[in-house]
Amino acid sequence: MKVAVAGYGSTGDTQPVLALADGLRRAGHRVVVVTDEGAEEAAARLGLDFRTLTGSVRAVISEGTHGWGKAVSSGRPSPRMVAELVRFNTRDWIETLADAAADADVIVASTLTIYHAASVAQQLRIPLVFTQLQPSVPTRDYPPSAIGVTNLPRWLNLPLSSAMTRAGDVAFRRGINRVRRELGQPRLRLVWNEVPLVMAWSPTLLPAATDWTHLDVTVTGDWHLPSEPGWQPPADLAAFLSAGDPPVYVGFGSMAGLPDVTTFRDALLDGLSGRRVLLSAGWAGLTGADLPDHVHPIGWVPHAWLFPRCAAIVHHCGAGTSHQAARSGVPSVPVPFTLDQPFWASRLRALGIATEPLDPRKPDAGAARTALAEATGEVMTRNATRIAERLAREPDGVGAAITIIERIAAA
Repeated sequence: MKVAVAGYGSTGDTQPVLALADGLRRAGHRVVVVTDEGAEEAAARLGLDFRTLTGSVRAVISEGTHGWGKAVSSGRPSPRMVAELVRFNTRDWIETLADAAADADVIVASTLTIYHAASVAQQLRIPLVFTQLQPSVPTRDYPPSAIGVTNLPRWLNLPLSSAMTRAGDVAFRRGINRVRRELGQPRLRLVWNEVPLVMAWSPTLLPAATDWTHLDVTVTGDWHLPSEPGWQPPADLAAFLSAGDPPVYVGFGSMAGLPDVTTFRDALLDGLSGRRVLLSAGWAGLTGADLPDHVHPIGWVPHAWLFPRCAAIVHHCGAGTSHQAARSGVPSVPVPFTLDQPFWASRLRALGIATEPLDPRKPDAGAARTALAEATGEVMTRNATRIAERLAREPDGVGAAITIIERIAAA
């Protein structure tokens, strides 16, 4: 079986795509992975056939321009950001995906590539599978995951998520159909209830909604890459870890574009004074200035290796980092910036393994100090251990997804 696997976004968006592609390859299938250029090095390490989608996510986020800057400054997606996503490299992406999916038996795509993949699936007459890292299927059970707001009244969840789904569908179809006209193809036929949905998150962190009516939807568990055999930490990191108590990890991954990130960082580190801190540079370059003596700067380190060695995890609550923090058995201090991050912060909080979120737009050393005291307390530490044990007992998410994909391709 040949499978084309497509996705686009930051590291947290592309790593699950690579994990699925790697699992499919290990299961004996031919795989072509199509995603952002930032994933190319990791794909090469895994020996995957890799194709690049035009446009660098890192450039857009790090520059803080376009609609992204408005989303970070407000904490909510801006209309400009949505409009830019709709028209982002549409023809180029369709052509790249069509080339990658030539003679494929099935195409699997995540949110930002699903309409392009649907166009290719219709063109090539092959099945389409939609994978999600956070829910977009309307439900009463929880608010829309990508709006940056979590305190809505429950009665508003379903109508708001339904309206957002319809609006996005209309906007994306318009751009796709414009390209299809240019290519001499008929309008896109896409009936969502006929597209199998594979939800790549932990049912412990987020159970399936009780009122989903979709015909074929499965929550598989999250998709994460296996640990790199033989990986060893840099000497300075190993020395820092062995020199004292478990440190507090601080890192925000791909989050950048905050107008005054230095002020926010300094207030946060002030609140953590008295504790040993590991500060990850991330895309915002947080380690690029003088740091207090109790802070040790780091670059990329595998979270699966590092998090269990820490006393608390201060992070932005992207889907991937949230899952890894929960899996590590270490409590979180959420600092969500925008989109689905407040949603995952609220899920960790509901499980008793995270504090109330800190607002990156309102630097407050006192709030950080209070949050750390709660995160390292006996109750939250015990909760984190319990949830990690539950996650460890969950079935393999990648394996479950592969079984579904094999079934759909064979139908």
